Amino acid sequence: MGALILLDETAQVKRMSQFYGRYTQISMPNLLFELGCEEMPASAVDRATADLRDQITSRLAEAGLSYSNSAALGTPRRLIVSVTDLPEKQPDREEEARGPRTEAAFDASGNPSKALEGFCRGQSVSPKNTITKDGYVWITRSIPGQSTADLLANLLPEAIKSLKFDKTMRWGLEKARFVRPIRWILARLGEEPVHFELFGVASGLTSRGHRFMAPQEFIPNSWDNHLALLREHFVEPDPAERRKRIVTQAQSVASGTPDLPEALVKENVHLTEWPTAHEGTFAESFLTLPDPVLVTAMAKHERFFPVRDRTGKILNKFISIRNNGDEAKVKAGNEWVLNARFNDAQFFYREDQKRTLDDFLSDTEQMLFQEKLGTIRQRADRLAHLTVEVNQALGGTNRDDAFKAGLYAKADLSTGLVSELSSLQGIIGGEYARREGMPEAVAQAIGSQYALPESLADENRLGVALLLADQIDKLAGFLGLGLVPKGSSDPFGLRRAASFIIQGAWLTDAPLDIKTLIEKATEQYKKQSISLDLFKTEEALADLFRGRYEALLPNVEHDVHAAAALNGSWHQVSRPREYLSRTQKLAEIKQSPETVQTYTRPLNILAAARAKGELAKMAVNPEELTPEGQALHQAVSERLPLKDAIHNFFESTMINDEDSAVRERNQTLLQMVEELLLEIGDFTKLVIE
Repeated sequence: MGALILLDETAQVKRMSQFYGRYTQISMPNLLFELGCEEMPASAVDRATADLRDQITSRLAEAGLSYSNSAALGTPRRLIVSVTDLPEKQPDREEEARGPRTEAAFDASGNPSKALEGFCRGQSVSPKNTITKDGYVWITRSIPGQSTADLLANLLPEAIKSLKFDKTMRWGLEKARFVRPIRWILARLGEEPVHFELFGVASGLTSRGHRFMAPQEFIPNSWDNHLALLREHFVEPDPAERRKRIVTQAQSVASGTPDLPEALVKENVHLTEWPTAHEGTFAESFLTLPDPVLVTAMAKHERFFPVRDRTGKILNKFISIRNNGDEAKVKAGNEWVLNARFNDAQFFYREDQKRTLDDFLSDTEQMLFQEKLGTIRQRADRLAHLTVEVNQALGGTNRDDAFKAGLYAKADLSTGLVSELSSLQGIIGGEYARREGMPEAVAQAIGSQYALPESLADENRLGVALLLADQIDKLAGFLGLGLVPKGSSDPFGLRRAASFIIQGAWLTDAPLDIKTLIEKATEQYKKQSISLDLFKTEEALADLFRGRYEALLPNVEHDVHAAAALNGSWHQVSRPREYLSRTQKLAEIKQSPETVQTYTRPLNILAAARAKGELAKMAVNPEELTPEGQALHQAVSERLPLKDAIHNFFESTMINDEDSAVRERNQTLLQMVEELLLEIGDFTKLVIE
């Protein structure tokens, strides 16, 4: 993971003055900004750091303030931004203002009317300084630029308040919300502070060190000086450097080889300001627990790194990253917590071994999926049938394995071990399926049902099918009840479910039609006497999928998304691979404005004819067409390139011919063209600058 130091592509701004034949650079002030707060969630730090930098620099650009470059760093307790070589003030600018119409601005003698005089007073100009243009009176006024310091006093609070977080909070008497309580604000432009107040905290020139190891305030005078002083006060501001410390120290103190998955390393990076690694131990008796239990308890629940021997076997060791405190005390506390957690896990694991997956499946009859959607046990029956359908759509052939995977997928929800360690859902089901001798494909599918693989292979096909069936059943049920996500609220995770489905469909070459599978899922609910509104479901799904496509393909331009969605109905966005292919083709074609214009012409003509109710369709005999019409008919029939054929047809043909038979043949031919073009997208929605 690289440091979140973001360099700008803006051309470096330099102002020079000539003195005795030599150029001397004029000093331009730098902005040093730091927002200090209580510890943010680890998942928020990276995005908040980048977003704050972007919010500040975009607002500077809007204000007409140029700069050389910008940089941003973040820790759990601070977001730091630097912007270099800012001008002292905004450029002056001229602005036009439109006054009354010419006939209302002057009387019969050509003297200014009261309307014009009132307009000029409001603009602080003389009527003599007006001009007439386009039937109106206009004035041009000079607007002096504000000082950069004054602009920043408004700009910086706005940038902070614009940051988005998954969860926010209020504190004290504050009504506004932020991710965590703000404790200090460092805002320095050149040698001077930028004064403002936010959330009851006044900005100043001071920063603070590590919360426990060096909490005293200090005053930095530049970006480099600030980073140096932070390190003197036991704060490593650069995430890349914190990562190096964690990895290097973990490998150094480990008795074996530490597991260092990037996601867990990154989480520790954003949990600490001065990371220090140490090794702890736990009772060897707990090594009888399945590896997934050991790893999950250490990594997911305690953020510890497991340690393995040369053969890959887990040792009774772990690596912990502490942010402060006496090593011996922290180590002892970590060992006590982990041993206690393993002790509970071992108890539940032993109890679970007394029962079978069928027993656990039976227990899910007492577990509610949703008040109107039945129990988890009922859901198991739906998933069994739906997984067979999805697996077949993905090219899988073993119906028995697919049925078993769906039937037992949620059985582990009633196990003691999952009740103790909820993040083991699916993983424990897979372990228990292996223990009972079920086919490995079934065990693997159950164990992997909550995460998509990077690619689809025969060995994980059933797991992908189960995951998709799970999400499709969820969408059909909740949307069928009208429980649609609104705004930022999505209590049932339906947006995430739609994203899983789309990404899963992108893994395969199979033309997966989610519309058909939603209908099959709805049928399974109906067999259980659970009534759903399929029309409302499909209407909500169309909105949901369009939004997810835009979120999952952020680099695709908005008009390309609109063109790929065609009219946006569910049947036109329910095939993720087709949608992806359309965006790729449309983006490529958009690079040729001439091609877009050519493809748009038949669509526009047909749309106008439909609007007037004058669109005809008939059987077309190619021999009755002009040579250009015959060439276009051949291109459509044989799916040849259309651009030149369309262009030549329009250049030589009066589409709306006075002869109704000719006109109807032309319209019918264009509808054949339209049908082929709409396989790519609605070109009328592309915006060509």
